Amino acid sequence: MSRLRLLLPLCLLLTFCLAGSALAQNDSGVITGTVTDRYGEPLKKASVRASNLDDGLVVESLTGERGVFELNQMSPGTYEVQISLGPMGIRKRQIKLAPGQKVRVDFVFRVDEPRGVDPNYRPSPPSMIN
Repeated sequence: MSRLRLLLPLCLLLTFCLAGSALAQNDSGVITGTVTDRYGEPLKKASVRASNLDDGLVVESLTGERGVFELNQMSPGTYEVQISLGPMGIRKRQIKLAPGQKVRVDFVFRVDEPRGVDPNYRPSPPSMIN
């Protein structure tokens, strides 16, 4: 009887530990990437939108100072990842996210020089006119 009293709490403790670790397992994934211009310069504060085409989940974020975004705790499925930069346009890509996977998707925007400015213009030194 005394062995049973010692064994019962030990079995219960073991059951709770195993149940806790089973619940802690997570199939969520991560979608990450960078948004840059054609010269490799980061584009900060770009709007990021990931839409799960399987279950309708939509997650939105912004890129940081280095043009990086990271969307955590994403359910597995097929996503359309969309980056928007206002007048510079929208880029979209479709990706598949498996359970526990981290998918990297990078975007490059062509950012043109402002109109009316010649990017090759170099001012000449002042000349002495008498």
